Amino acid sequence: MLLAGHLAKVQGLKGEFLFHAVMDNPERLEGLKDLILAPPHMDLDRNESIPPARPAALRSFRWHQERPCLAFEGVPDRTAAEALKGWALWMPESAASLEEGESFRHQWIGCEVFMGGRKVGEVLRLDPGPAGYDMVVMRDLRPGRTGQRDIPYIKAWWTLDLPHRRLDVDPPEGLLDVNQIGG
Repeated sequence: MLLAGHLAKVQGLKGEFLFHAVMDNPERLEGLKDLILAPPHMDLDRNESIPPARPAALRSFRWHQERPCLAFEGVPDRTAAEALKGWALWMPESAASLEEGESFRHQWIGCEVFMGGRKVGEVLRLDPGPAGYDMVVMRDLRPGRTGQRDIPYIKAWWTLDLPHRRLDVDPPEGLLDVNQIGG
């Protein structure tokens, strides 16, 4: 399953939600089957498809002030919608299409990270960054290091070999040590 976005706010009296999309084209949700609504703490990418997650069918899709506005079957009014505010909407991975060179975030998880030919870490996850690019959250495996490091995904710094689960990074000198205390 892929995260499509979150039900941000109830809109009006007919059970509609303003939708915070994390997908490029939220209008693609129209007509999709096998959508799932889940509380925001559940990660369906990790197959947590247990209650209270539930199947969802889109009743309507429209744009409201340049934001997607969604309504679901079985959610007839504002009162019913309030209980789902903040929930996540998931879609089947098979419904998504990738352009050449694109990948899904979950494909990065567990990939080994190399710098200068030496293994330095393992990808824990990709987080959206405030500046519009993703942060690669890496478990630091360098000798004497612990914890995790956040490395911006700036395309010029990274070489990806996802089929072989390998990522090579060439960041500016000292970037991986910015959050180290001491010398």
